[in-house]
Amino acid sequence: MKKGYSCIKKFPRYELNPIENFKRWKRNIKYIYQRVKYGYCDRDVWSIDYWFLNVVPCMLEELRDKAHGCPPKERLDAKILDGDDMEEWKQILSEMVFLFREAHEETCSKRNPYEDEYSQARDEFEEKIKGLTRRYIFQNMPEYKEIIDKYLDESHKLAAYREECKDKAFKLFSKYFFDLWD
Repeated sequence: MKKGYSCIKKFPRYELNPIENFKRWKRNIKYIYQRVKYGYCDRDVWSIDYWFLNVVPCMLEELRDKAHGCPPKERLDAKILDGDDMEEWKQILSEMVFLFREAHEETCSKRNPYEDEYSQARDEFEEKIKGLTRRYIFQNMPEYKEIIDKYLDESHKLAAYREECKDKAFKLFSKYFFDLWD
């Protein structure tokens, strides 16, 4: 079963009134037509990074699972001594898949351990002032400073980790770009 990034935006039918539901359906038809005719649609262009990190790892995974050939031995990294070239190629593709998935915020295996605590503090603050909050007010409240600092520090570490994964993935992707065919 192929995984991918659909151009069809789904909503439960009860969330939209009939007119909005029709407009969404009409947009989806337009995006399907654009994908068929051009290979991409407006929704893909609005967030190319999101599209890429949803589609390319799935494509690389399928190439790895169904590949019949591999690059010549001299193009491969010599990580496996006296090993099977095809096995090494599959490991390289697996590494690319892993790194691209780690670069994506939604599929990254690392999570901010302070996410729940931060959300709870923000919700508590918003409840106190009954929805009249502004982000800068919450972030300057001394009673929440500790959790906010921990959350933001961890967020920066996660962003750096995802950036490092992206850079490594693109380095491999670039090195083997002309070998990504079967």
